[in-house]
Amino acid sequence: MTDRPIRLLDLGEVSPLRSQALYHGLGESMDDASPDTIVLCRPAAPYFCVGHHQSPAEELDLDWCREAGYPVLQRRIGGGTVFLDGSQLFYQCIFHRRRAPLMVDAIYRRFLMPVVEALRALGLAATLEGVNEIEVEGRRIAGTGGGQIGEAVVVVGNVLLDFPGALMARAWRVPSPAFRRLAREGLRRYLTTLGRELPGRGAAPAALADRIAGAYADRLGEALVPGALTPREGEAVRAAEEQLGSARFPRAGGAAPYRGLKIARGVYVFEGRAAGAAVRVSLRLRHGLVDGLAVRGADSRRARALVGRPIATLAPAADAGNPADALGELLASGVPAA
Repeated sequence: MTDRPIRLLDLGEVSPLRSQALYHGLGESMDDASPDTIVLCRPAAPYFCVGHHQSPAEELDLDWCREAGYPVLQRRIGGGTVFLDGSQLFYQCIFHRRRAPLMVDAIYRRFLMPVVEALRALGLAATLEGVNEIEVEGRRIAGTGGGQIGEAVVVVGNVLLDFPGALMARAWRVPSPAFRRLAREGLRRYLTTLGRELPGRGAAPAALADRIAGAYADRLGEALVPGALTPREGEAVRAAEEQLGSARFPRAGGAAPYRGLKIARGVYVFEGRAAGAAVRVSLRLRHGLVDGLAVRGADSRRARALVGRPIATLAPAADAGNPADALGELLASGVPAA
């Protein structure tokens, strides 16, 4: 429950820069007298957005993004690298830190459960999993991110009406074609959209925005009052647009790092090799099980037999480092897989 009205900014389509600058500017300009705000909007053009703790040059093939005409922005809150376009509805919660929960899990529950409830009202079996994963029957249907900007607690996300998984997989900076294939397959299997879940019905963005706004009002116990940016906030948003738009990211050098790429909750793709051997492994794990595997330099039939098995029993050293490296060592050693 809050003790003051909550402002609603239902803005429809906005530019890619403004779609990110809104919550940055609102956070930077917030003080105790500022209204807590929920923003609903969609980007008018597609772009990529990288999380605060990530390196754009390591996450994305920046040369390809430039050549294909996709801007790349980096936000000041957490979350992964995402492709964003008009087939997604953004929800952005900007609340003064004194009027938000203290614990991270409670923050996410307060500001994400309304989205879950709006999806349930459409007939979907939506759930909030882990701390901040919105899923429908085990598949991710909304992105989320959060952090603190100025005096504001910020939680943002995007409900997927549609999603071009092949384009996202092409844009990632990956160490091998096999890694890219496993990532693309992972998106197809473990990510879903309103269009996929409600074939022939879907949900118009404006109608979905109304439903989500209503769910926030019900959950937070306050009516959402339509409003507009104050002059001070408008200046802060324009300053954020300038800052976000002026960032220049260097090209990455050398091979892409051999690290895990998160696809969905519990789903990661890794690349590795056996020390001192010509065995190279691309590995997709789902909740600790081998979900997909491609090997070079080892018996592929033997490798296929590992799919569906727990990585912890196959390669106990996986917990200490890159599980693809550990699996490569197993395959290179000649130890029976059974």
